[in-house]
Amino acid sequence: MKSLLLAACASIIIAFTSCGDNNRRHAPADAPRVKITRFDRDIAAYPQLDSIRRVQFRDRYAGVLMMTVGPDTITDEAVATYARGRGVTMFVPDIKERFTTQDSIENVLTDVCYHLSGKLPEMTWKEIYGGVSTYNQSILMTDTIMLVGLNHYLGEDYPAYAYFEPYQRVVKTERHLPYDITEAMIIGRYPYVENESSSLLNRMLYDGAITYILMTSLPGADLSEAMGYTTEQTEWMMKNEGNVWRRIIEQGYLYSTDGSMASRLCRPAPASPAIHPDAPGAACRFIGYRIVDAYMQSHPDFEVAKLLSPEFYNSTSSLVDAGYSPR
Repeated sequence: MKSLLLAACASIIIAFTSCGDNNRRHAPADAPRVKITRFDRDIAAYPQLDSIRRVQFRDRYAGVLMMTVGPDTITDEAVATYARGRGVTMFVPDIKERFTTQDSIENVLTDVCYHLSGKLPEMTWKEIYGGVSTYNQSILMTDTIMLVGLNHYLGEDYPAYAYFEPYQRVVKTERHLPYDITEAMIIGRYPYVENESSSLLNRMLYDGAITYILMTSLPGADLSEAMGYTTEQTEWMMKNEGNVWRRIIEQGYLYSTDGSMASRLCRPAPASPAIHPDAPGAACRFIGYRIVDAYMQSHPDFEVAKLLSPEFYNSTSSLVDAGYSPR
């Protein structure tokens, strides 16, 4: 088991440092460090604490307890009940075993935070806590706190994930964690603004901008990870990019204001059958990324923050100015 854990930790380091030096974006040694506070470890030990330390614990983690125990008064009994509950007792031992250290993840996030401080100056990073999320969402947020459900990142072969579909399991790895944290931070500060005339194209440009920022911010970023794809799915999209784009246009999807369609074609899903029987989910997010990437290649001095503004993603001229024309 130890050898497996060492291999898992090594895979994170390799995944984010294997690209050439020109793709590395490391923060200087004196840059503010992003930390992940391990609430999961501390909550598991709560039943063994004396009364004084329990009070100190509740004070220290007041914000996190509001998200986990509940919005009502955080009593000693309520916290103790939560600590003995199925979510904590079932997952925390495996979380501790898998995440013996979070140094490599913190290193990546520190690099990302430093890089984005100049690109997205209005974005303030929330305090990050590792814990257990018994919801479908792996990340929960308030104005100041991000709770990362580490139980959602125990490896795609983790037995408790057996009932999830393959497209859901592929992102349940520690390697994917920095992508989810970064994306959640960005969306929290720059949410998608839609109106009655919002089209599929608008959603594609917004989601494409998010993916573009992930790809240009994480050291050694991998498109498959950023998209939540397998390598084979990414290769399929690259090979069939032109056909997918033409299908979107020919079927009249591009300017459709059907919000449910935009959601189906941009969000993670088993597949995108409206595009092609073999197209992976979120096919239109992939195309959106390619459009934004083309735009930035044509406009290298364009401010990254403006990609996340309604003036960019709600404008049809953004597509025209990108000069996007896949074969």
